[in-house]
Parts: sequence; C-alpha cells; structure tokens
Amino acid sequence: MSNQATEHFIGELTAHQPQILGFILGAVGSRVDSKDVLQRTNLVLWRKAAEFRPGSAFLPWALAIARYEVLAYYRDRQRDRLVFEPDVGELLAEESLPVCEEIPARQQALRSCLGNMNPEERRILGLRYAQGLSVGQIASACGRSADGVKSLMFRLRKALARCIEARLATP
Repeated sequence: MSNQATEHFIGELTAHQPQILGFILGAVGSRVDSKDVLQRTNLVLWRKAAEFRPGSAFLPWALAIARYEVLAYYRDRQRDRLVFEPDVGELLAEESLPVCEEIPARQQALRSCLGNMNPEERRILGLRYAQGLSVGQIASACGRSADGVKSLMFRLRKALARCIEARLATP
C-alpha cells in the first residue's frame, strides 16, 4: 500500500470508529465486550487494508467485517448463559446498521443543541454523562436536592431529544 493509500485508510478508520463501535455495542450490549470486539475488528480491518479501494464506501465494508467479528464473539461465548443466542446477535447487528449511519448527523445536532443550553445545564449534563456521577453526587456538587436533579435531568433529556429531532428534520 502506498503512503497516500495508508493515510486515506487510517483517516477512514478513525473517522468511522464511533459508527463501528455503535454497531458492535448494539449487537453485543456490553461496553467492555464491545471494546474488545472493536479491537479485533480494527485488527482485521488493518490486515485487510490492502483490499480497500480508496473512493469506495468504507463504512459498509467495515461494518461487514465488524458483523463477522460480532458473530465470532457469540460463537466463542456460546456456553455463557448471559450472552444472547447467535441468532439474536445477528438480528441486533442487522437492526444496528441504519442507526450507525445516522451517528455523525446526530452528534453534530447534539453539539449544536448543547451549545444552545445555558452553562449550568451543560455542567449538570457533563457531570452525569462525561464524568459518570450519580444523581446524588450531582445534587451535592450543585447544592440541589436529588429529586430536583432527577427532574431537571428528565427535562433536559427531553429538550435535547426534541432539539436533535428538529435539527435532523431540517434539510
């Protein structure tokens, strides 16, 4: 592979990591296991990099490889009672494909909608989703009641969902 082809491949691979991970997460369900499957998928993609033709659609090709890695994950875990049957994993993988293609537009809409919120609302969402704090921890950090934080989080999530859907509906 030429340097230019390698750079193009790396650019495509890194640009589509959120969609590939989202697809795998939708099929596997576990964040930890999804990251392991993503690593295996990336290794296979890298090994097959010479097969990828610049200018062709990278995401469908990468998701096809990810699908095989998801199936391998289920095959390897068949004896684990907490893992879905392979048929369920296959169905989840198929249902995840259309959603994965929407991720970049949804992320852009989310960034825009978050930009329209006041700083305190963004701070509270950041404490919950970026830092992983519990409602009780957020309440303590913000000097609010836990019920007040729950109520605010509910309203903020609904407002973000409406904003995102409105932005996606606008051409």
